[in-house]
Amino acid sequence: MSDTTQNMSSRALKILFIDNSRTTRTAMSMVLGREGYEVIPIATGQEAIEKLQAEPFDVVVTDLYMPFMNGHEAAKLIRALPDACKDVPIIALTASDDPRDIEICKNAGMNEFIIKSEDNKGLLDALKAYSQKLGR
Repeated sequence: MSDTTQNMSSRALKILFIDNSRTTRTAMSMVLGREGYEVIPIATGQEAIEKLQAEPFDVVVTDLYMPFMNGHEAAKLIRALPDACKDVPIIALTASDDPRDIEICKNAGMNEFIIKSEDNKGLLDALKAYSQKLGR
């Protein structure tokens, strides 16, 4: 295995974390950072589109209910982007347990629907699975 291949496979999962709450962005950046992930926290769906066009990410984690552009709308726009950024896995992280939201997320092209919890187990399990899939 070349040094470049080895460095790519051992690199931390790079996560674009979208939530309009500064408190949530700060807290989740700390939680995910402690787990070894590289987290780029941003506040809006529009920022997410711009970031994804500027640099590669392994996973996008987004809240659903945000002002100006909600998580569903952001996911649809991400799926319409050119090249590899349109294929990035998108995880909905929400306090909603409404079954309609699950269907809306699926139709928007999201890969996972996870309900927020105090221990973040659902999110951490999903990120671990993506890390393993990518050989990280």
